[in-house]
Amino acid sequence: MAEVIDRSAKSAAVWGARFAPVLRFVLAGAVNTLLSIAVYQAALFATGHVAAYVIAYAAGILFAYFAYARHVFDVPLSTRRFVVFALFYIASGCAGAMANAGLIEFLAMHARIAIFVTVIIMQPLNYFGSKWCMGRMRRAGLSQ
Repeated sequence: MAEVIDRSAKSAAVWGARFAPVLRFVLAGAVNTLLSIAVYQAALFATGHVAAYVIAYAAGILFAYFAYARHVFDVPLSTRRFVVFALFYIASGCAGAMANAGLIEFLAMHARIAIFVTVIIMQPLNYFGSKWCMGRMRRAGLSQ
């Protein structure tokens, strides 16, 4: 008797396995972005846009490290990995703060709108940087 191969089910499984980490990153990133924007918007009531951005970004780094390590890249939490991740995100945060300030101060964009444009600008850099930080630590055997 001939065996029937369900190619659509097989290709769906392959697609799911290949893109599941990307989808988890997008979901975790969306939650992180919403959390960071909420913190930024709340901080604007008490401080200026630069300090609000720093506060929101610090909250985002903490959330992102735990979410990406545990739910996206499936790597153990470690002090070394957190340091590399945080250093990358601090550098990325400086670039984002400059972009945010530039949008506000040079393009006269309102601070409550500029953060959304900043997020769009910084998203690709943060995706590839997160992947590099988590993957590099795993390959280098530095996951302790």
